[in-house]
Amino acid sequence: MASNLFRFALCGILLCQLALTVSVHAQAIPGIIPEAGKSEKPVDPPAADPKLLVKQGNPRAAVTTFLESMQNGDYDTALACMDFSERSGTPKQSKLDLAYELYQLLSTLWGVDPSLIPEQTEAEQFEVPIFGEGDGRVPVDQEEDAADMTLTKGPQGLWSFSAKAVAAIGGLAKKYAPDIEAVEKREAVDGSSAPKPKPTFALWLESKVPPFYRQEHFVLPTYQWICLLALVIAGYFVDVIVQWLLQFIRRVRFARTAKDEDLREVFENAWTPIGLTAMALTWYFGLWLFRLPDLFRAILIYGVQLFGIVAGTWFIFRIIDLVIVLLIHSASKRGRKYDDLLLPAVSKTLKTFTVCIGILIFAESFSLPIVGLLGSLGIGGIAIALAAKETLSNVFGSLTVMVDRPFEIGDWIITEGVEGTVETMGMRSTKIRTFDNSLVTLPNSLLITAKVDNMGRRTFRRVKTMIAVQYDTTPEQIDAFCEGIRELIRRQPYTRKDYYQVYLNQFAASSLDILVNLYLDCNDWSVELRERHRLFVDIVRLAKQLGVQFAFPTQTIHLYQEEPQAFAEANELPEEAGRRAAAEIAGPLPMPNERRGLVDFPGPHQYEDIDSRRRKK
Repeated sequence: MASNLFRFALCGILLCQLALTVSVHAQAIPGIIPEAGKSEKPVDPPAADPKLLVKQGNPRAAVTTFLESMQNGDYDTALACMDFSERSGTPKQSKLDLAYELYQLLSTLWGVDPSLIPEQTEAEQFEVPIFGEGDGRVPVDQEEDAADMTLTKGPQGLWSFSAKAVAAIGGLAKKYAPDIEAVEKREAVDGSSAPKPKPTFALWLESKVPPFYRQEHFVLPTYQWICLLALVIAGYFVDVIVQWLLQFIRRVRFARTAKDEDLREVFENAWTPIGLTAMALTWYFGLWLFRLPDLFRAILIYGVQLFGIVAGTWFIFRIIDLVIVLLIHSASKRGRKYDDLLLPAVSKTLKTFTVCIGILIFAESFSLPIVGLLGSLGIGGIAIALAAKETLSNVFGSLTVMVDRPFEIGDWIITEGVEGTVETMGMRSTKIRTFDNSLVTLPNSLLITAKVDNMGRRTFRRVKTMIAVQYDTTPEQIDAFCEGIRELIRRQPYTRKDYYQVYLNQFAASSLDILVNLYLDCNDWSVELRERHRLFVDIVRLAKQLGVQFAFPTQTIHLYQEEPQAFAEANELPEEAGRRAAAEIAGPLPMPNERRGLVDFPGPHQYEDIDSRRRKK
């Protein structure tokens, strides 16, 4: 459906181009009239090449050079002997057709003799007829037409067939085509034909067409309409063949790659523009295989060029998408996530460059003033740069992020008060999906100076919490509880075994606080939450089994009078009693070499009755 809509759109573009071209060619080019009272000194023409003077220095030499060049296949020299000044836009293919038809008129039909053409002319004579009055080689009824065959002298003193003669060639060749064919057949039967140049393919094809199909119907001869229809059908046929070949190549060569859904989709999206590009090339080269009026051919060529430029740009877009997807798959296999950030930007840059190249090709094809356009862009670029200051800042910000790579696609980051997962990054902004599932667009210019906390690049996920237990918990229970938590950490599969802390940390207002600090070896938030849950639930079970009660904020109010008790060590000073009690609890003073070193992190303890359960399972 999309390709059909694209074809309909291109047909509309071609019709608009047809109308534009007809209107342009229908208008006369206004002459340049100098202002009254002002005259410019004529510019002297450059001196002619001496070799050209030998070939075209006089009327006889010009005709002789033309005939010999056509017989020898030197078509460039033959075309130099013809004045196309009034047909500057004529393509070379049409010029070759005119040169061959001129040769047929002069040599085959009228049998021109260069020796009868004057070699010397008067200084002020700038036009010389090829056939004089009463020339016996030209029939009487054709003398008026033969009189159009004249030579003119150019500004450098070079003689060539006049613009009037060149303009009359097509009509005369068409008018006397039966006579020319009759002469050629008679010469072929008699065996008296001289060497003749090889006609172009278009003229050869036209010579094989029956006379009935050479008659004009609806502006063009019938056979040209048939050729145009055949060319359109051939273009569609080439489109179908190219798409079928691409499908076959994908199935045979990329059978494994095509199993991926995104790759298969990119492959299929590339088929249509490739087929359309092949169709445009078929139409473009096919239009030169048969004769068409110059104006009509120019209209079709312009339309096909526009069609080809659009299809070619679309084709390159699809190739860029294909290459980017292949690189992304290759990067995913290597585990290089930053390619997900770099490759989309590279894709957009290449597509922008492709559009610029397409615009330049379009301007070159339609003879637009590229130099003036680029100059105006240079002047207006200053104003555009000032107006697009923020946009340029965002572009440079994206380049900075690509080079520095503070985050990658899929990373969990915190920046500028935004927390979430990086989804995409463009040339202007970065899109972050928050944990509320909202999408935040952050301009890239802010990322140049902003602080980015990349939570996704953490090697370990830290778990830090305080466990509050009641004040009536005994020291033995606290030691057992802390060591039990350490054993839980050592036995958890995702915990870091070489660095963790579990200690009684502070005396709070209503609890004894135990610090639990550990690290989880995982890179996914869901896994982190699951393992935190497992550890905390195991801690609750451990506390229940050891009889440790968790504390919560409480206040105790005493409503009764308590009898004062005598101090147990009343015969000692209070300070001395405190020091003695502390010494009994801490034990003897350690020697310097008996001081405990760094904290050791032993592995989990082995319990045969417990560990054997897993082995039995």
